Amino acid sequence: MKKYIFLGSIMALMPVLTFANTLGDMLIVVGDIISAAVPIAISLAVLFFIISLLMYILREGEEKAKAKTQMIWGIVILFAIVAMWGLVGVLSDTFGVDTDSAPSATWVVE
Repeated sequence: MKKYIFLGSIMALMPVLTFANTLGDMLIVVGDIISAAVPIAISLAVLFFIISLLMYILREGEEKAKAKTQMIWGIVILFAIVAMWGLVGVLSDTFGVDTDSAPSATWVVE
């Protein structure tokens, strides 16, 4: 099943990548996709936490313990996403990487 998901996502990205004229254009497209994915991932993690919180409030017994575990994992996942996002920001500021544009890859084409 994982093989089909991977192949399907590659096939879905093929038109985007084939219209990129250079490697720099392709890096810009990939960067745009990643930039859009981070807020979506944070939103999904918050939604997962809120659903687990509601399950914890409304359920009893073993289901309540399961909801508590899910809430803890939701917080861990949210922390990991925000920490990685912050780490990338700190590293890009430290090394002076311009995050507004893609890196130049003209040396690959020459």
